[in-house]
Amino acid sequence: MATSNLLAYERHEDYGQNALIYKIISPTDIEIIEDTTISLEESKIYSYLEESSQLESGIFSEAQKREEEISREQYSSEAIITEDSLALVKPDLVSTEAAKITRTSLKKYEVKEGDSVGKIATNFNLSVDTILWANNLSVTSYLKLGQTLIIPPTTGILHTIKKGDTLKSIAQKYGATDATIKEFNKIDNDSLLVIGETLMVPGGRIIYTAKPRVYTAPGSATTYTAPVAVSGKMLWPIGCRHITQYFRGWRHTGVDIACAYSSPIYAAADGVVSRIQYLNYGYGYNVIIDHGNGKKTLYAHNSRIEVVVGQVVSQGEIIAREGSTGRSTGPHLHFEVIINGSKVNALNYIR
Repeated sequence: MATSNLLAYERHEDYGQNALIYKIISPTDIEIIEDTTISLEESKIYSYLEESSQLESGIFSEAQKREEEISREQYSSEAIITEDSLALVKPDLVSTEAAKITRTSLKKYEVKEGDSVGKIATNFNLSVDTILWANNLSVTSYLKLGQTLIIPPTTGILHTIKKGDTLKSIAQKYGATDATIKEFNKIDNDSLLVIGETLMVPGGRIIYTAKPRVYTAPGSATTYTAPVAVSGKMLWPIGCRHITQYFRGWRHTGVDIACAYSSPIYAAADGVVSRIQYLNYGYGYNVIIDHGNGKKTLYAHNSRIEVVVGQVVSQGEIIAREGSTGRSTGPHLHFEVIINGSKVNALNYIR
């Protein structure tokens, strides 16, 4: 009877083999799962508290030692049941305790093929800015194969202690709290700060403060001498060519170029500064240069303006610094070319 066969008593060593299901399905229909051998490589830890920037093997923090022990316990406790070359392997579960352990030391990472700052940051559960700041990189920097990067232990910024630094001043500089710095670095008071050593500032960030150049605003009667008309292509107005938005007619009247914050912005051609505005909306801090013969250029969202109205500028002269003032979602230059009052595709005029 089928029912009694399904419920038949069996010995432990051949459990299930006398059941009707087992008779129907042969062992050849069962997927074979091969045992695998997992090897643990010796971790290499970079100590940022030492003056010598080198990797040391065999030196672990207490948290790292515990993490290593947990990993070994997991591998040694794998429940593997084998019979007749068949295997059932216990799923590889992540240890909750190990996952809670926070790395407290710097690591060195060698750039591999296909790497990007964003990919590396994701792999180490850090922000992109954390990687950029730790390695003195900008958003336009290129990674080279084999390049060595410093990987901080957590999102934030590394600070080299200088004379006069206090935990409070460091925290204020990076928008963090002194309590967080104390806890992460195991420092109770300012007397333990050593000039030249490096602190991790968890959650810290570089705070950019736009400081516009002070100048005397021109009166309504201010006039300037019209420049000689320029001909041919104009100069690319900034030091990188990372275009984030193109000219789209009335929808977007210029071209957006994103370089590093505070990158110098250059006059695209000889001319005279005809207008400067410091706005908290729209174009933000912006400059217009009159190049004569109805041709003008506009440079917007600057963090700092380096010229004044009426000033004669030469092609390639620094007129401003890249920023994110006005209606902007991040540091970039919004560049426009204006011909006889109409805004045209700037890429047709710059080289």
